[in-house]
Amino acid sequence: MSDLKLGKLDAVRHHGLSDLATYTKHKLPAPPASVDAPTTVRWGMDLNDSLGICTIAGVDHLLGAWNADLGEPDPRPDDAQMKATYLTLTGGADTGLNEQTVLTTWQREGLFGNKIAAFAPFSPHDIATMHQVVAFYRGAYLGIQCPQSAQQQFSEGKPWTYVPGSPVEGGHCIVAVGYTSRALLCVSWGQLVEVTYPFLSHFLDEAWAIISHEVVEFGSDGVGVDLPSLLADIASI
Repeated sequence: MSDLKLGKLDAVRHHGLSDLATYTKHKLPAPPASVDAPTTVRWGMDLNDSLGICTIAGVDHLLGAWNADLGEPDPRPDDAQMKATYLTLTGGADTGLNEQTVLTTWQREGLFGNKIAAFAPFSPHDIATMHQVVAFYRGAYLGIQCPQSAQQQFSEGKPWTYVPGSPVEGGHCIVAVGYTSRALLCVSWGQLVEVTYPFLSHFLDEAWAIISHEVVEFGSDGVGVDLPSLLADIASI
């Protein structure tokens, strides 16, 4: 699938950064049974048909979701801005990026005029926490080892299901913006895709909660997150 580029490098997690649960001052509420994905967002391919820019495309897709969910008018980047940012972070070559690098840059320096308050990893095998992150933080930034079957199913407009023996083509960044009892509702290659839980159990290799400044403002304390402790650990990266 030459027009479906990948670009997520191997998962990296700094030893000083703990799981999200470490930073929650009290137990998060139970998530709703389902969360609808935003229906008014123009997701966009974001050059991921020609460059391994999926980690940067994920930033744009989350900005679009937050605008829709929170009624914010924050600007989103155009293709030229995304390409320039991507090549700056890679040092000028189309090498892909690891997700922690993108998130650290987003929190410290900002991306496309937006800065996030904080971010934290959580277990990619913990679906209950995944649902809480999507419901209360308005999306999750994810990394998969993408099998050939997912590219084929995407081209056919089908949900991503586990196909035993399908070879892995490389790492790929997707963002979850909703969920049902059957699947996460994720954005990849400019479209909304159902990513089933059996697929995730085999191919999801990293998961990140992002605490936006909008969430902090709406939730007063970042929905129960001990931000000073989390920020101190992020500073060690």
